Amino acid sequence: MEDKYRTFAYDYDEFGEINEYLGAEKVFFENLFSEFGIQNVLDCACGTGQHLYMLSEMGLDVAGSDYSEAMLEMAEKNLAARGKELPLQQCDFRYLEKVYTEKFDAVVCLTTALPHLHSETDLITALKSMKARLSDKGMLILTQGTTHYNLSLPAIEVVVNREDFSRVFVKEQDDQFQTIHVLDLYHSTKRMESNQYDIVYKIILDEEYRSLLTNAGFNQIQIYGDYDRSPYDQKSKRLVVVAR
Repeated sequence: MEDKYRTFAYDYDEFGEINEYLGAEKVFFENLFSEFGIQNVLDCACGTGQHLYMLSEMGLDVAGSDYSEAMLEMAEKNLAARGKELPLQQCDFRYLEKVYTEKFDAVVCLTTALPHLHSETDLITALKSMKARLSDKGMLILTQGTTHYNLSLPAIEVVVNREDFSRVFVKEQDDQFQTIHVLDLYHSTKRMESNQYDIVYKIILDEEYRSLLTNAGFNQIQIYGDYDRSPYDQKSKRLVVVAR
């Protein structure tokens, strides 16, 4: 599998600083994990470490893995800058057993990470791998911004617009895949350049998640439309899955 983030990783965090995650998403995890007594968590698509930091700040025992070595490099730097040293491993989340033998109370795969896989076989393989790393009564949490509503939005979206930097999404899609062309525009005296990164997601929505997770062996599946745990519907701007 190709590392799509080997270059993008170094500018990825132009989306925002780690502390910007300390809002509704943190409250969601605090409430959910307190309700089910979660103490240790594996973030199997940890990226630049944003969620690792958030979960660690909640007092959880946290480990992180990612397929991209560049993302892990940035995660280590981000965490170190905030006084954190957490265990990080390079690993394909289809085959977590190659790196991890221990079990976790929760495994998280966040921010539209799972849809980087494009075949049903790969998706079920990954979900089974995540399930195998769960302790008895453990839970898997998946989140993404791809929803029925968001797929209906205009094809061009400005997602960051600062005085020195702009990030624009140009989206195209069919009934199976969405391609996001990420256009980064730096426009200051310190940095003047433009870059493009292309990310292809498989479109996975609520009913397909239920089918995939059932085939992977999960039997308790909740799908929410936001971090307030409201039910998912055609107007939801997030898709949040909790499976046990």
